[in-house]
Amino acid sequence: MVTSPGLHHVSAITSDAHRNHDFYTRILGLRLVKQSVNFDDPDVLHLWYGDEAGSPGSLLTFFVWPGSNRGQQGVGQVATTSFAIDPTAIGFWIERLLAAGIRFEGPARRSNGSGGTESVLSFRDPDGLMLELVTHPGARERPSWSPPDGIDSRHAIHGLHSVTLWVDSAEATDELLRDELGFRELEPQATTRRFVTGEGSPSQIVDVRAVGGFVKGTEGAGTVHHVAWSVEEPTELVLMRDELEQKGYVVSDIIDRHYFQALYARQAEGILHEFATLAPGFTVDEDLAHLGERLIVPHHLEASRDAIETRLPPVQPTPSRPASSMFAQVFEDIPLSYTHRFIPAKADSSTVLLLLHGTGGDEHSLIDIGTRLAPGAALLSPAGNVMEGQSRRFFARYPDGSLDQEDLARRTDELVTFIDEARERYDLAEARIIAVGFSNGANIAASLLLRHPGALRGAILLSPMLPFIPQSRPDLRGTDVFIGAGRTDPLVPVSSVEQLASTLTDAGASVDLYWEAGGHEVTSNELRAATVWLAGISTRS
Repeated sequence: MVTSPGLHHVSAITSDAHRNHDFYTRILGLRLVKQSVNFDDPDVLHLWYGDEAGSPGSLLTFFVWPGSNRGQQGVGQVATTSFAIDPTAIGFWIERLLAAGIRFEGPARRSNGSGGTESVLSFRDPDGLMLELVTHPGARERPSWSPPDGIDSRHAIHGLHSVTLWVDSAEATDELLRDELGFRELEPQATTRRFVTGEGSPSQIVDVRAVGGFVKGTEGAGTVHHVAWSVEEPTELVLMRDELEQKGYVVSDIIDRHYFQALYARQAEGILHEFATLAPGFTVDEDLAHLGERLIVPHHLEASRDAIETRLPPVQPTPSRPASSMFAQVFEDIPLSYTHRFIPAKADSSTVLLLLHGTGGDEHSLIDIGTRLAPGAALLSPAGNVMEGQSRRFFARYPDGSLDQEDLARRTDELVTFIDEARERYDLAEARIIAVGFSNGANIAASLLLRHPGALRGAILLSPMLPFIPQSRPDLRGTDVFIGAGRTDPLVPVSSVEQLASTLTDAGASVDLYWEAGGHEVTSNELRAATVWLAGISTRS
């Protein structure tokens, strides 16, 4: 058995890097100690907040999924992340949350499991992540972050206090905490059981709440992706891996995360646990005074830094923007009708590429293609709302492969609504939207052109077919379309591609038809031709 020193970090999901940065640095007073990419997916920005040095036990991190819809807290998740404050600071935080316009509950008093009580303020971040500020007399002994113009150390957050796990049945979680991490149970409180390690100081506490029968959690903005527990040495990870495998956990290899060594294991009901070493820490690539000031990418991707930075959302503090102006509307946000990613323009570009994946894709699938087609353009990438088995699509089809025309019409109207929502949410009123679709995504883009002329300035349709024959001819004058197709495509006959091109041309669109010798795929030559085409229409619009 390994005896863990306690929490290492909690990693959650945010839909907006800028807003997230404002909340955690300007309102909660944490330090941005690292901007990195997700080492498993360099197209995802990873933000790390904590005390001055980013000490294990102080860290709350975020994967940035731009435009992601909110997840649902529920069974099989880390539901609540709690920060530690000194007992004398509770009044300060009540006033601060009120001044910022942040809704909160409390202060409530609850048992600390050791015969005493703790005071709790409960609230949510802009994405809906459930947070608490919890008093603990040991908080003042832990480091914090107190820059000259920030919150002084008496009132500052002193790292993590605890996490609350929501489970269907507590037995498996109890076993993991006791037998693998060396936690011990304190006095149980109704449906919640508190476990501690060490002296039960902040970051050494976890609450396990049995919420059997409650809805299962779903991943998205405002939910926790995983919780990480500290271990002293890399050799302990080897021991843990062997023990967890013997007990039937799905366990990863030991992975070098640059700032620590890590091992991952997922419980059967969903919670992903990480086990992370204490060293070497965040000063291996930035000195203490300048932590978090630049984007860190893995060494093997350094040559691709410019392309990676182009695809990532910016993190920009807004000192001139009063906190109250931001949080007055945070809790009025309404999720858009599609789960999606939005990457703002990085150059002086008025172009937005609407990326529409093929069957089996998602909101991440065409990001790289979009970046290659128009570096610097904004990217709006929804995930299809229709499931065919385990695969996402934008509209349904029948078992014989024919298109469900009723569903196609309804989903096309939904996509127009989403475009309108995105124009308002992301201030795209003057933007020209070019759809980029592959296969199923290309077909709904073609349907969009034919059913809603004017919704798109143009489209790049890759491996498309004519989705339906319009009853009346739409007016597509001023609309440019690039069609890329394979002459040996086993799914789409040449005749259907030619009929699509003819239908669009008859409606007044300017159509460029590019043929490849291959099949149902996107080729490098096809993308190069589409890139040249897109640059050409950009110069005349």
